[in-house]
Amino acid sequence: MHYLFYLISPFVKALKLKTKTYIRRFAIGDIHGCYKTFKLLLEDELKITTQDVIFLVGDYIHKGPNSEKVIDYIIDLQKDGYNIFPIRGNHEENLIIKQRTYRPTFARFIAKMNTRYGKSILSKDGELYLKHKEFFKALPYRIQIEDYHIVHAGFNYEAEKPKKDFDAMLNTRKPLPEILPKMLKKRRVIHGHTPISIDKLKQSIAEQSPLINIDSGCAFFKKVTNEQANQLGFLSCFNLDTQELITIRNKDQEPQLLSTVPAYH
Repeated sequence: MHYLFYLISPFVKALKLKTKTYIRRFAIGDIHGCYKTFKLLLEDELKITTQDVIFLVGDYIHKGPNSEKVIDYIIDLQKDGYNIFPIRGNHEENLIIKQRTYRPTFARFIAKMNTRYGKSILSKDGELYLKHKEFFKALPYRIQIEDYHIVHAGFNYEAEKPKKDFDAMLNTRKPLPEILPKMLKKRRVIHGHTPISIDKLKQSIAEQSPLINIDSGCAFFKKVTNEQANQLGFLSCFNLDTQELITIRNKDQEPQLLSTVPAYH
């Protein structure tokens, strides 16, 4: 199921996939328009093949310099036979909603942001180009595989039916309740949405946490301290089989430091 699927299939809110036949299985955190970093991770660090499967946890656009290139790269990889499965993030959802209730001021804002360093995902009239529109509309809210749930932000674990709360899947930042939900008895959750430090990410992996947040703030371009710069500004990839964490420093833009205090390692 590659590029063609996203052009001809109706919107499916959730996908259930069998993945054990793939050689390697990866999940990659929030990309946020950082095309160079994303490409370098896939081609140089992972050296992906068509025998691998890659899950993307959403938020491909905004903040970084090249939203359009990120989306086109994903589409091209699918077209070339790579098993890339992107899900919907809150930034994609917000853009879809704004397109339905078109507001010229919002469209101009998005167009300006996306053309600052590269081409836009919007036309001069503020409309998504067809290939991008079909891509966004087809993004599922979650993917379930044999041993993992993959979702953008997480689930409403206190709800009677967590898999039906789609707003929570895009926006929640709530921690786990004290009693572990039934849905986590057999599958762990891989998500992004809330940037965390590399140290916290590594700790959650080492502790075999039922929740693994792989958003390490790739597009964290706000002014930061030296300490934050050593802990944020990475695109992270989690090997679902070996539990290995692969991180790459943002190559699209360097953060502006607030302090000259020596950085720690």
